[in-house]
Amino acid sequence: MECITRTKDGAEVLVEYCSGALNAARAAEIEKHIAACGACRTIVEAQRELWQALDGWTAPAVSEDFDARLYARIAREESAPSWKQWARRLLQPAIPVAIWKPAVSLAAVCAVLTVGLMVRTPDPSEQGSQTYIHEIHSEPVDIEQVANALDDLEMLTPGSAM
Repeated sequence: MECITRTKDGAEVLVEYCSGALNAARAAEIEKHIAACGACRTIVEAQRELWQALDGWTAPAVSEDFDARLYARIAREESAPSWKQWARRLLQPAIPVAIWKPAVSLAAVCAVLTVGLMVRTPDPSEQGSQTYIHEIHSEPVDIEQVANALDDLEMLTPGSAM
């Protein structure tokens, strides 16, 4: 039998086994596998410990005046003027915003743009050298030779096996 942990729904089957939701034939099959497989046995033991811990857990008692306090708070929220609700929502967003984060982001963007403009802007004294470089490399290119070179490079590239 293939290890249950390697099947698609293996974890689900083991949880169902630990909870007692499997039929008797399937449970016997799982027990036989667990006797031979240490990995599955470890998972089942951990699940059984979890089930025992959950069975022993009791929820804390709710205070007697919980409902009254809850409904009073809901009534206060609903009776507040609508402009106060909107002001509260704007001033107290669901996700707290740190003031310094947008400032740091803005400074980083400005620094990147400044460096980019300094690198990209050509120096007026180098304009003559650009035409000289263009004149040197203005010889014709054989397209077939370039295609053959690219094919050779593709064959040498690891992972590009045909």
